[in-house]
Amino acid sequence: MYTIFKNSFQKITLISLIIPFLCSCSSIKTETKRADMEDIIYLPSQQSEREISRRGGNSLIKNLFNNKSNNASEGIKLSINQYLWQASLDIISSTMPLASVDSASGIIISDWYNIKGKQDERIKISILINSQELRADGIKVSIFKQVLRANSWNNANINPKIITKLERKIIQKAGVLANTSN
Repeated sequence: MYTIFKNSFQKITLISLIIPFLCSCSSIKTETKRADMEDIIYLPSQQSEREISRRGGNSLIKNLFNNKSNNASEGIKLSINQYLWQASLDIISSTMPLASVDSASGIIISDWYNIKGKQDERIKISILINSQELRADGIKVSIFKQVLRANSWNNANINPKIITKLERKIIQKAGVLANTSN
């Protein structure tokens, strides 16, 4: 039994040493070289994007600050009403810090904000602009309130009149912005 095991082990060892040697003796010449950016084949859409970036153009930041035309926001098309958007941003950001702002979807979310004089209460405001027209139903405001009890924040009810009042304030400011721009 020992002899069979010894012979098998010797054969496996010999084969494992010979195989790498034989593989390295290939007649195929291979060359490893660094692929330069010019050697890479791009799809047509990728090639045009590469050309634009090579010329240093067409980035969002460059479009925002490049004032070739009279209108600084030309080229940026919002799918929401710009006056409702601007009014919402002006009103909310003047009072509380913003956690998330997405002009493409028309969503503004504030961070939690402690009410003045009440460190055990905080609110969070979410605004959704869902219209391209300046309409009263083109905006939806949600206010979340929490109260601190026993070292944990618990949800509390908010007066619906406060939500309506904030929506009206945003709509009025959007109307003023629309009138002053025309």
